[in-house]
Amino acid sequence: MKKDLLPISEIFYSIQGEGKYAGKPSVFLRVGGCNLTCPGFSDKGCDSYYAVDKNYKNEWKSLSIEEIKKEISKYLKFNPHLVITGGEPTLYYEKLYPLIEWFKGEITIETNATIFIDFEKYPFYKYVTFAMSVKLSNSGEEYKKRVNKKAILNISKNTKKSFFKFVIDRDLKEEIEDITKGIDLEIYCMPLGATKEELEKNAPFVFDFCLKNGYSYSDRIHIRLFGKKKGI
Repeated sequence: MKKDLLPISEIFYSIQGEGKYAGKPSVFLRVGGCNLTCPGFSDKGCDSYYAVDKNYKNEWKSLSIEEIKKEISKYLKFNPHLVITGGEPTLYYEKLYPLIEWFKGEITIETNATIFIDFEKYPFYKYVTFAMSVKLSNSGEEYKKRVNKKAILNISKNTKKSFFKFVIDRDLKEEIEDITKGIDLEIYCMPLGATKEELEKNAPFVFDFCLKNGYSYSDRIHIRLFGKKKGI
């Protein structure tokens, strides 16, 4: 791949299905590739395995920023949010920067928060909402790979609207407290599940867990309505 191109799994217009901006019309830019594998999730926790698993790499397109802008521009009449997701989009945060400068609306980057962002060199990232979906032990990843406290703190100090978004299926409060200690950002928890049935199985526990601990509950609208379907 040429150095000025990005691996893109899909670009589509839909409704944000989870987190702080659930329900908002959004253009989704899904990059290919991730620095984690989350073996504990299998296909349950990662609802975009096709943007993570390298077996699907031949389905990704190599696009320039200008080509991406052209696709996104098709939907600007709806005044959408821009959601940059993956995979892990911060792997390409330097390449993505011209897009961040160009887009005039709200931007969310959905990230595992393991990559340290240079906010001084790339200051427009300070206006981006980072949805920090830091992986917990149920992901199957070892702690030192899935938790980078310097990167998490860096995002929390340099952005105003960012939040945490955890996928849970059991009481993982101690892990959440460890990751968020000393950081005053809203915490969302959402049920593990890549199908409607799995979601409904875990949702009651997560609902009660949020009530008990003062966290915000996030459903996963896209999974509830469409399961693993792409482009939603």
